Amino acid sequence: MCIGRNNVICIAALCIILSGGCKKALGPERTYLDIVFPNKWVGDIDKIGFNEPSGICWHSARGTLFVVGDEGDICEIKTNGELIKQAHIRQADFEGITYDPSSGLLYLAVEEEEAIVEMHPETFEVLREWSVPRKFRGRTLLRKGGEGFEGITFVPDANHKEGGIFHVANQAFTLTNKEDISAIFQVELPLRSGAGEAKILGYFEPGVIDLAGLNYDAATGTILVISDSANLLLVYSLDYKLLDFYAFPGDNQEGVTVDADGFIYIAQDTGGILKMKWLR
Repeated sequence: MCIGRNNVICIAALCIILSGGCKKALGPERTYLDIVFPNKWVGDIDKIGFNEPSGICWHSARGTLFVVGDEGDICEIKTNGELIKQAHIRQADFEGITYDPSSGLLYLAVEEEEAIVEMHPETFEVLREWSVPRKFRGRTLLRKGGEGFEGITFVPDANHKEGGIFHVANQAFTLTNKEDISAIFQVELPLRSGAGEAKILGYFEPGVIDLAGLNYDAATGTILVISDSANLLLVYSLDYKLLDFYAFPGDNQEGVTVDADGFIYIAQDTGGILKMKWLR
C-alpha cells in the first residue's frame, strides 16, 4: 500500500523510519500530510536537456551547479539553468558528484567501477582516481556486478589529516543480500597526503533500499539522503541519527543539493533538474 499525491511513499519504508525514532513520528495530533516536503516551487531549470542527470552539487566558491550523467557527461550551469560549459569525459556511469571546499576540486562517483574520480572544476581535467575496496574487515559488502555506487558527498573536517571524509551510497534493491548492502560508506582518500589507496572507515545501514543521492548541507551540518524507490528525503546528523524525513517531489530522483540561498535542486535520472525553495 502506498500514499501521497504526486509523491509516493510506501508504508513499509515509513514504518522502518518511524521505528528508528524521529521528531516527526506520527501521533494523534499529526497526519500523513505532515511529511509532504515544504517548498515553494520554482520549476525545471534544465535548459539544455542534459542526458540522464544522476548527480548534482552546489559549488559555493563558484556559485554554480555541477551535474553528471549516466553516460560519462558533466556540465556546469548557473542556478537558473543557463549553461556555462559541458563535456563528455569518457564512457562511464557517473552517478554522483561533490566537491572539497578547501581545494574547490570535484569528486565523481563511478557506478560499476566503484571508483572516485578527482576533477578540476575549470578544465574538467581528471587529476586522480581511486578504486574503493569491495571488502571491509574481510567481508564483501560491495559485490562486483551489484547495483554499485549511486551517490557521494564530502564532509569537510579541519581536524582530519585529509581535510575530511567522503560518504558514498551503495544502491541495493533488497535488504537481504549481505554481499551488496544498502548502506552509506565512510571513505577516506589521500587528498592531502598525496599517496595511498582509498580506505573504508565504516558504514551505516539506514534500513531503506535504493539509496540514490547524498548531500552534506553545510548550513545545517546535516546529511541529506534520497531513497528513489520510496520517494523519500531523509535528514541525518553527521553521526547518522535520523532528524527528519519527507515525501520527496520528483521522479527518479538521483541527485540532491542545496545552495547558499536555501534553494534545493533535484537531478532526475529520467530528465530534468527541479528547483524549489526549501521552506524550513
